[in-house]
Amino acid sequence: MLLCGPYHVYFDTVAQSRMKRILLILISILLSSPYVMAQKKMTVNKRLKEARAAIKSGSGQENIERILLDSMALPTTTDEIKAEGYHTCALLEQSMNDGLNMNAYLKNNIDTVRLYRTVLSIYDYTLRSDSIDEKDRFRDKNRKLRALHRCNLLGGGKYHLRSSKWGDAYPFFDMFLRTRTTDMDSVVGRVAYWATVCGMNDNNPRHVMRHVDTAIELMPEKERPALSEYKARSCVNLGDSLQWLGILEDGVRRYPGYNYFFLNLMDYYMRHGSSERGLELTDSLLHNDGDRAMYWFALSMFALNGGEYERCIKMSDECLSREPDNVDALYNKGISLLNMTLNEKSASRRKVLYRRALEPMERVRELSPEDVERWGNPLYRIYLNLNMGSKFEEIDALLAKHLDAQKAEQGDGISVEPVSGMKKEKSRLDKHFGN
Repeated sequence: MLLCGPYHVYFDTVAQSRMKRILLILISILLSSPYVMAQKKMTVNKRLKEARAAIKSGSGQENIERILLDSMALPTTTDEIKAEGYHTCALLEQSMNDGLNMNAYLKNNIDTVRLYRTVLSIYDYTLRSDSIDEKDRFRDKNRKLRALHRCNLLGGGKYHLRSSKWGDAYPFFDMFLRTRTTDMDSVVGRVAYWATVCGMNDNNPRHVMRHVDTAIELMPEKERPALSEYKARSCVNLGDSLQWLGILEDGVRRYPGYNYFFLNLMDYYMRHGSSERGLELTDSLLHNDGDRAMYWFALSMFALNGGEYERCIKMSDECLSREPDNVDALYNKGISLLNMTLNEKSASRRKVLYRRALEPMERVRELSPEDVERWGNPLYRIYLNLNMGSKFEEIDALLAKHLDAQKAEQGDGISVEPVSGMKKEKSRLDKHFGN
């Protein structure tokens, strides 16, 4: 029967599909035949021979390296041949390194980045060779080749570090650390520190986490708090909140004078309704070090957060007696006094509270003049209720100007709500605690 229309097209498609499968099977059989495999092996061996010639002549190494790697990528290439191939690639890089060093010795201009890249490539190729060299044919040679450039790895990392090229410097330090001996190089701690700093400045938390523990263990005590902070911040970026919290709790005990751990832990407790834990920890820390202003500030924050304004003022005063220019404690005191006016029925007593709030809030303005949103509305209330005409007019104009600027930034038609004392508290905490 003669097929036509869509049925004809369907059976043609089926026939073509079967033909393609048959061709693929035939090609696979041909490629796996001993003759073809021998030809491929001969091709790789030929490339190895060409590579040895390039090493001897000192020219064409980069091109033959690329060709050799392409030939090694064939699926039929055995690990034994690959081990030799990677070792040979390392020798090609060594040959290029020799040529660049000779030019430097002759005072010719050279590509310093390329020179150091050969060092990194030598390490990379020799490690690849070792990983598949089951008969250990090249392991000793690879080890000796790496030993020639141990110091050059650090040289390459520091070369990029001096130019703040963090992403380019990191691989050198990372390679140095990954290939260190079991008895530990004397500079391992410093190199781990450099690698961690590179990861931090390059916004790469995985790079930070790879060597930060080594840096913390081996670096001097004075460097450890900042390194632990880097680790904590990287945990946040990686979404590991459990480890982040553990680092904060450990850091509070180990580095009591380093604010990052304590402030972030207190913020965590306040955000998660664990004020009792925060108060308990702060009280225990104050018992051991009652002169640390930061602990008194934390108590003022817990009090303000819980609406205990008299206690907040008292704790703020304790902080300010130890650190008179602590802008956050000044703000807490001023805001507590203003919040107390909301529940005060007596006009005369309200006026007393406004007068008491005036000094700390004006001091906040003096210490942080650019932070209009922080002190603008509180001072507006104070000047208004104390009938301070000229100051009220000045702050009113300032707030209007600031509001117009906000609207311009956010686009037409978008209103910006003035921020009251307690509403401001949330964003103030965010800013203070670096979140």
